[in-house]
Amino acid sequence: MPADRGPSLRGLRVLLVEDVDDIRDLLAFLLGIEGAEVVATASGREAAELATRQRFDVALSDLGLPDVPGEVLIRQIRAASRDHHLRVVVLTGYGEPYISRARQAGADIVFTKPVDWTRILEYLRRLDLAASA
Repeated sequence: MPADRGPSLRGLRVLLVEDVDDIRDLLAFLLGIEGAEVVATASGREAAELATRQRFDVALSDLGLPDVPGEVLIRQIRAASRDHHLRVVVLTGYGEPYISRARQAGADIVFTKPVDWTRILEYLRRLDLAASA
């Protein structure tokens, strides 16, 4: 019997926002392997629109998007999900003051690139545990 790797992300709906194709594809692949339902986009504008039309448990977003400043997108996604608790996870290569701006805009956690995938996965697994408790 394989070792227990912790809970999967089965049933977790993730809005993934990353403008770099390779990173977006890799993250979507890794999330999918863990069982998450992933909707991925390269556009902040499209992400904000998706958040108004669909319900997500987690928004996983880069801050450095070409069309919308990261903190603006965080606020838009938060506003679109007023009726349920959406977790906003930020991945960024930027330092301060951008990290503080992301937190002030409503990010639950900010990971600075490069980040080990297991750190993101551990955080998301804890959310899944909390959601099913």
